[in-house]
Amino acid sequence: MPSQRDYRRRIRSVKNTQQITRAMKLVAASKVRRAQERIEGVRPYSEKMAELVNSLAQKVDSSLHPLLHDEMKDERVLLLVITSDKGLCGGYNAAVSRLALQFLRRREEQGKQTEIVIVGRKGRAFFARRGYPFKREFTEVYGKISFRLGQDIAALLMRAYLEEGFDEVHVLTTEFFSILRQSPRLSRLLPLAPPVPDAVDPRGEPVGGVDYIYEPSVMGVLSDILPRHVTVQVYRALLDAEASEFGARMRAMDSATSNAAEMIRSLTLRMNRVRQASITKEILEVVSGADALKG
Repeated sequence: MPSQRDYRRRIRSVKNTQQITRAMKLVAASKVRRAQERIEGVRPYSEKMAELVNSLAQKVDSSLHPLLHDEMKDERVLLLVITSDKGLCGGYNAAVSRLALQFLRRREEQGKQTEIVIVGRKGRAFFARRGYPFKREFTEVYGKISFRLGQDIAALLMRAYLEEGFDEVHVLTTEFFSILRQSPRLSRLLPLAPPVPDAVDPRGEPVGGVDYIYEPSVMGVLSDILPRHVTVQVYRALLDAEASEFGARMRAMDSATSNAAEMIRSLTLRMNRVRQASITKEILEVVSGADALKG
């Protein structure tokens, strides 16, 4: 049975761990606020860019631009998986890796080829243990997410799609809804989704539609906008993942701090019981000794 000294040692160890988890929670809380401000600042721009691309795409033949042309093939797919560089963030990395693994195995069963571009050391380690090769990897990027990084990754994906014979490009990230809610999201990046027709009112007229004049031409504007649109979507995916990681880490460290407090209470109770048993034993020994002297 553990002694009082053993319990005191364990309580001291748990308290030290609790101080670390509490500090990590506070650091993650400060970072997630900044990350949340960044992603909330990018979303309106990203959505407006998508709206503009959709409007332009309706005015041209999609087969005229390679980023719009969908040949309905998916024999070769490039998958961008965004994970974190560090752990201690609950099930954040596990959820992303599990969804990516399901996607890869499903395609393997269909006899189709998939290559991976990985962001984050955790994802790299997960897929390396399972023997999956990487086309490219980006590590040690969290806390340093920038638009330049989004440009580099987007350029890599577009080059692979246009020049290396990939039929589709997919992005797997974690969408940030709030500090308490994040969800893995798999979406197709290239070719761009077919345009959605503008809404019409009961009289058959466009709702809120404006007939713009494009210079030098609709196709000229679209050709310039499309690469920027892809870059913005990749940048948004990176910011979503960064904010989600910090939110998941804050929740995980808060839970760990609470669990440490509960463990300290439990260990303290056991230590007090051992101490009480020791005191009772000593009293019994004194009483027994006194009775023996009287006899």
